[in-house]
Formats: sequence, structure tokens, C-alpha cells
Amino acid sequence: MRVRSNVSTSTSAAISSIFHSTRRSSGGKTRNGHEDPSTIRPLITDHGVGSVVVACAGAPDLIHIASCTRQLQAFAKDAGHERPLTIGLKEENGLYDILPFGLGGAQVPSPLSLAAANTTSTTSHAGQAIGKNLCSIGINWVFTPTLDLLTEFIEPMDVSQTFGKDSSTVREHALALIQGLATQGVSACSNVHPAGDILEVFRTQSSTEVESDVQELSDRRDFVAIAAVATNYPRHSMQFGAPIHEFPEPERSAHTIRAACELILRGKCRFQGPTVSSFAETPDDAAVCAKHAPLLTILAGQDMVILPRAHTAQRGSLSALRAALNSNILPPNLISACAGRVAAFKDQFLTWEKALTPRQARPALTPAPDSLAFETYRASITALSPAASPLLGLAPASVVLLLTPTVPRRNPNSPSDPFEPLGRALSRSFPRLRHVPYTLSAGLTEVHLPFLQRATAVVFVLCNTSSAMIESQDEFVRALQNNLRVRDAMPGQQRTRKVVIGAGDPRDLRDPFIGWWSVLCYEYSRGALEAVAEVLLGQWEATGKLPL
Repeated sequence: MRVRSNVSTSTSAAISSIFHSTRRSSGGKTRNGHEDPSTIRPLITDHGVGSVVVACAGAPDLIHIASCTRQLQAFAKDAGHERPLTIGLKEENGLYDILPFGLGGAQVPSPLSLAAANTTSTTSHAGQAIGKNLCSIGINWVFTPTLDLLTEFIEPMDVSQTFGKDSSTVREHALALIQGLATQGVSACSNVHPAGDILEVFRTQSSTEVESDVQELSDRRDFVAIAAVATNYPRHSMQFGAPIHEFPEPERSAHTIRAACELILRGKCRFQGPTVSSFAETPDDAAVCAKHAPLLTILAGQDMVILPRAHTAQRGSLSALRAALNSNILPPNLISACAGRVAAFKDQFLTWEKALTPRQARPALTPAPDSLAFETYRASITALSPAASPLLGLAPASVVLLLTPTVPRRNPNSPSDPFEPLGRALSRSFPRLRHVPYTLSAGLTEVHLPFLQRATAVVFVLCNTSSAMIESQDEFVRALQNNLRVRDAMPGQQRTRKVVIGAGDPRDLRDPFIGWWSVLCYEYSRGALEAVAEVLLGQWEATGKLPL
């Protein structure tokens, strides 16, 4: 388990509004090779760190995570902290990897799947199930939902974390998810990234022009969900903006973001909770950011900042912030406002009694998510072609070729191909199914050709996991279609039945595949793949709503 940490800006515990991240270090490891919480104890006891973020990936089991969170709270209590730690979870793959596979974690549909299922009650129930399971391991803060709309600027790997393109859909599902988490005592940190647009608007405007721009920006459809969350959950937290140091003239950008945050988020939307910022970590800028990111973040009107993962860099940033607190660099009113927001945020859902309650010897995850997840996956499957699946009526002895891309495994501990559940589900009806993966670097090879020549039907899976994959996958698609077109044109050749599945970014299938039956399942989790197999075999009707 990786451990990260956060701090609050009052006077002695002044650092509690700063949020740092730590990486696994060479020393201080437990016998199983994972970071021991005692390695960050000095940050909590000596520097006043008030929040911690853990990354569950790589932890041996849920018992280990529960034990670590309990130790961290005990460190804070023993050090005399007025309030318990906020212990958060921030996974790179977003909501659906919130509870790690291999640790007893249950399936959680991605936000895109929840939106396609088109029922906010399901999203609320998912939030409740997630919250209950997180509480069982001592997690009380989670970085979800994403309030950004699905636009051309969203990277393919981030698409599953959005609720789609429609502003009202994003608003309703975000509110439902936050409400579900809140019923279990887990606070959501919503993610929004409007900083690029805001900087463009605010950088050179006069005060009169800024007022006009605030109204124009707050009326835009991508602010609908932000305003709704800010109004309904005014003391929750929000990750607002982009890494300040990435912009030209960081100090000027910090003041610009501060103006935008105060005028739009706090002024127009009446948001009172703490805001979180971050920076992109690279070896070249880690040391610089360790010194300057906290100061720029507070000057930008933000209350928390995600800092480098290295312990030494974190200690450097804490020292720099303390020095600033003892000088005139940070205005006292900024410090007071920042500390007040963090304190009010904690008071609404944290108590020492709850934080120090002994965890179960073996945390019991509710079985609800698995059944809930599969029903959600079923409801989310979206057919883009009007007719029935071309696999219906196909003889069981037919040769079906399943072509799947090589993609990152959702469960790093699993030795199997992520698309194996799809192959198993289809092979129950077609025992002669052949599952042949393809790599984008190699494209269509001589390995695939014999299978294509014998196939009665081809089931082709598209899954762009990064923008770098798009061009390579387009090349594979063209080569595959050309091969099948030539084959089907041969005299006496029966036309190949063709199915294409979008198991990721739904934008992959915006341009129709002529002659292919198209369907979306939005992700390549086991539940989503088994649900789309039911639709292909005619065992379930696709009723999902396209979130574009």
C-alpha cells in the first residue's frame, strides 16, 4: 500500500491544508515489501499533517489496509491532533478500481457504465456499497466523481471516469453518487478541470470584463454539474483546476486561478469547502515544486495541493511552507480562511470515536456490489445497430473468431487475458470459438490470417486506452476490413457475420462500421464483458443509453 499525506493551515498545525503524495521508499518497509505507516509518522506527529491518501494497489490484502489506516489515526490522536485524519483513496484508474481486485474487492461499474444504465437510483446504491466497503477498511475520503463533460479534450484513458457528454446527466449521476457515499460517512472529492479555459478568460481582463466573463462562464453547460454539487454539498471538497506550475508565469497564473475560484466557485456557486490542486511530477521539477507548489497553491486560493511522492520532497515542502508562515509571504487572511474550510470539512463527517473504532479482524465486504454491478452492466449495454445480433441463428458448430487487443490488466495480479471472460461466455454457445489477441504494434499478422479464412463470424473488440493507440488501432481496423472484404467477395463464399464491440471509449464507434453489428459495453471488466456476451447471444436485450 502506498501512503500519501495532507496537512491544515492554521498556525502550529498550519500545514494541514496541504495534500502530499508519497512513493514507496527503499527503507521502512514491512516484511511483505509494502510501505510501513511508521515511515510517515514524523509527518503527522512533527509536522502536523492532517490528511493521508493511500493507494491500495499492491497491498497484500484488505486486513493490511485496515491495519494501516487504524495506525495512522492512532498516530494523529497520540500527537494531539484536534481532529481525526482524513484518509482518502485516489486510484489512477478511477472509480471502478476503487476497491482493488485480488484483495476481496468487489466489482464497481465505471461512471460511464452507470450513466449508460440511465438510472440514478442505481448510481446512488453503487455509492452506498462503495462507501460501506471503504469504511470497513478505514477510508473516509474518495476522489470521485469527475464533473467534466465528455468532450474531445478528454483523453481515452480518462473517458470511463466521466458520466458522459450531457450536462444534466453528469449533474444527476454525480449528485446520486455523492449522496450514496455520504450515507456511509464517506466524503467525495469531486474532480473538475476548467482551469485552462478560466486562465484564458481571466489572464488579461479588466475587472469590468471579468464580471461579464464570470456570468458567461457560469452559464456554460460544463458548469451545470459544478454548480449543483457546490450548492447541494457546499462543505465537501473539490479538486478544482490544473497544476499551476504547468502554465506560463506560475505566480501570475496562481493569482488568476484564485480570482476565478473566488468569483465563480465561491462567489457564484457559494461553495464553502476546501479545494485541491496538484502538480505533474517529474524528476526534473520535483525539487522545485516541493518548495514552491504549496505557496503557489495557497496564493491561488486552493486549500490542498498534491505534492511529490518522495518523503524527502514532502519534508522540503513542509519546511518551505513553515518558513512562509513565519514571514509575510502568505497573508494571514488566506491562512485563516484555508484552515477554517478544512476544519469545517472534517467536522461534518469525522469523529475520533469512529476513527479509532477497531476494525474487524477480517474486513467484511458487502456482497451487494457484485450483484448490483452485474445488473448495472446489463442495463448499460448499448446496441448501435437496429437489428438483432448476427450471432443469433448461427449453428453451434460454427467457427467464431474473437479478436481482442492487448491492454493493461485491471487486476495486475491476474495472469489471464482481461478478455478471457468474454471468450468463455461465448464459447458456451460456440465450442469452436477461437480467441486470438492482437497487438497494435504488429497489426494484422500471418497468425490471424488462417483463423480469418475459417471463421463463420468475427467478433472484434475495440479498446483505446490512450490517445497514442488510436492511430495504430485505426490501421488494424482498415487491414481487418480489407481482408474480410476480399474474402467475402470470392465466388461461392458465404458472407462473414461481423460484430464490433466498443469496450472503452464510446467515441471509437461514432463513425459507423459498415456491415458490422455494433455494440458498446464501455469497459473490459468481467461483469461488463459477460453482460455484452448475453446480448450477443440473445439472452438479454440491450437497453443502455449512449452517453454522448
